Amino acid sequence: MSGAEGRRVVQVGRWTVTALRDGVFALDGGAMFGVVPRVIWEKLTPVNPDHTVPLATNPFLLENGGTKIVVEPGIGHRWDEKARAMFHLEWPDGGLLASLRAAGVAPEQVTHCLMTHGHWDHIGAVCGEDGAPVFPAAAHWIPESEKRAALNPDHLRRASYRAEDLQPVVDAGLLRTFRGEQEILPGLRMVELGGHSDGVSLVILEDGGDTACFWADVVPTANHVHLPFIMAYDMNAEKSWQVRSEWIPRAAAGRWWNLLYHDLHHPILKFAKEGNRFSGSYVD
Repeated sequence: MSGAEGRRVVQVGRWTVTALRDGVFALDGGAMFGVVPRVIWEKLTPVNPDHTVPLATNPFLLENGGTKIVVEPGIGHRWDEKARAMFHLEWPDGGLLASLRAAGVAPEQVTHCLMTHGHWDHIGAVCGEDGAPVFPAAAHWIPESEKRAALNPDHLRRASYRAEDLQPVVDAGLLRTFRGEQEILPGLRMVELGGHSDGVSLVILEDGGDTACFWADVVPTANHVHLPFIMAYDMNAEKSWQVRSEWIPRAAAGRWWNLLYHDLHHPILKFAKEGNRFSGSYVD
């Protein structure tokens, strides 16, 4: 994959899909690539001196007339100095709301906020630095299993969830949940898969013969399209293998637009099959 900045806007039928940018941060490289040996993955990504690898948080804006949807709000600014240093947290473009305004949308105009799961690097930005929801008029959707995990994490999940990310949305009466599959609007649905977390979901948009899919942490970056590249962060690696083995070939065969949350340079890609291997296909 090229290091050059890739496509950030695509048309899906009547919908305009725009990759926004919240913060950038870093996680342990070995955990990001699981059983893949370092001698392989270190050729795919820059590596920091502390063995972490840089990652983006790319929320996506889906627009169709007055309907304005944010998919996966981002990591947010509510972090102390210790966490900012540990995770190399920066907001070079100002964060979610600055990116949203650059796209011509005010937070009050957002009609829906879709959250695929409740990990802090995915929903930390759903509330501002004052702790209040940033999208006061939006219907917020998250899988029911992820709501439970976020608000009452057990010892296995405590490092990945913060109740304060979601509780204000509940208190404001803005949160809606689902199990299995949920049609948000005609042609737009969330599909609960599991594997990475209890209820991690895809967001699938179909319109005018086109399809776009937001992959959350099922496929976090273009380097993770190859089926064996499963993160050690996944709660259930066997389940991750099953869902990836079903959905990645489907996306490649259908020539879907694929929306990647953690990819620094290529947030919008198509998947391609090369022999028995799947990869990200950079499309100008």
